[in-house]
Amino acid sequence: MGHIEAILYGLVQGATEYLPVSSSAHLLILPHALGTQDPGLAFDVILHLGTLLATALYFFKDWILIAKNPIPKQVREGGIAHLSWVHLAVGTIPAVIAGVLLNSFIKEHTRALVILWVTLPLFGILLWWVDRVRPMKRTLQDSTLRDMLYIGLFQALALIPGVSRSGSTMTAARLLGFHRAESARISFLLSLPITLGAIVHELPHRHELMESFQGATPLLLGCGSALLFGALAIHVLIKWVSRTSFAVFAIYRVVLAIGIALLFGAGSGGALS
Repeated sequence: MGHIEAILYGLVQGATEYLPVSSSAHLLILPHALGTQDPGLAFDVILHLGTLLATALYFFKDWILIAKNPIPKQVREGGIAHLSWVHLAVGTIPAVIAGVLLNSFIKEHTRALVILWVTLPLFGILLWWVDRVRPMKRTLQDSTLRDMLYIGLFQALALIPGVSRSGSTMTAARLLGFHRAESARISFLLSLPITLGAIVHELPHRHELMESFQGATPLLLGCGSALLFGALAIHVLIKWVSRTSFAVFAIYRVVLAIGIALLFGAGSGGALS
């Protein structure tokens, strides 16, 4: 992998991990768009390490407060209220269970292009519609363990390519009446434990991962790019949804699905590999 390609992969991972547009869809179609081979699991793990660091660093003060709040109680500092490790655990468990039980099935049966043609517009329109009809009257101070379980169930849907982890969790939070910026914040905080879990899951295969990739420079560039553009995406999205709706992301997802159908769907209906 060339250096520019590694930076491009990091940019795509960093931006799409946090924007509600599906990082899995973009990373699946990127090798086809570039005419290159899929860089494989090693590079995917490194990219996720970059976005993990982006979440950890951008919300550093929040993590300090949450670390002091292992069980649910009121906290009124630094933009965090009534969130704890228990909340994050409850919001993460559904995706972990779904991943353990269904990961092999999903990898085998959901990599067809037709899946993206359906999931990209469907979940984009769902986010837009929920955001349009639901009032914004709740903040993190109002969050409950039941809320986090509900959001966690939506997060589990993101195992399907094109759904979007951030998009599904923001949809659930808006459905529960949280403000847009608060919905985004919940989504971003929930991304750390699930991403960390995915990385830890691959650690037993670390030697195989590193042997599959030649040279450290592309790995460092990809990780650094994912970190930089991930932090930028977090900042931009929070500012954006504080002022306006999710409509632009729904439009983008519909256009992307049409583009995938036109560029890669001719002939076979193919599978993404």
